Amino acid sequence: MWTSFIGFMASGKSTLTRRLQNTTSRPAVFLDEVIEEEAGRSIADIFAAEGEDAFRKMELAALSGLNPRRNLLLDTGGGIVQTPPAVDLLRARGVVIWLDVSWDVVRSRLKADSAGRRPLVEVLGWAGVEELFRARRPLYAAAADFRLRAHDLDVEQLARIAMLRSLIFSRRREGPVR
Repeated sequence: MWTSFIGFMASGKSTLTRRLQNTTSRPAVFLDEVIEEEAGRSIADIFAAEGEDAFRKMELAALSGLNPRRNLLLDTGGGIVQTPPAVDLLRARGVVIWLDVSWDVVRSRLKADSAGRRPLVEVLGWAGVEELFRARRPLYAAAADFRLRAHDLDVEQLARIAMLRSLIFSRRREGPVR
């Protein structure tokens, strides 16, 4: 069963996935890294050269190529919820956990991102990124099995809650214990 993390950029998906990978020894897949490896270039280069539609097709192809029976942790990109077939795959293959953070937290984390790995901020500007943040919230809510208000918790607390939610979800899916 997959435990997939969704949420806006800078919500903590990668940090939480790495923490859980280290503490549970479950394999982790960072979907953006898979896409970059398969494409042989960065996400920013893909967006610049081919646009978002092409990227979303690559994202769906990468997701479809993952083993559905593998018990893994999955760090998704922030926009995966814009592709309904991708959301359907996530939901069919396990539990989907939304890391929900406030706009203030996102903006603060993005400003602190000194590596400049967020080209969307450069392209859209702060007002555009905030608009995208607000537009995606209902999509995250619709896709998620569970919502974690991630801005109130540290990574250790998030990890414990996420694993408990994943366990509860898998037990419910299996049916009652006899």
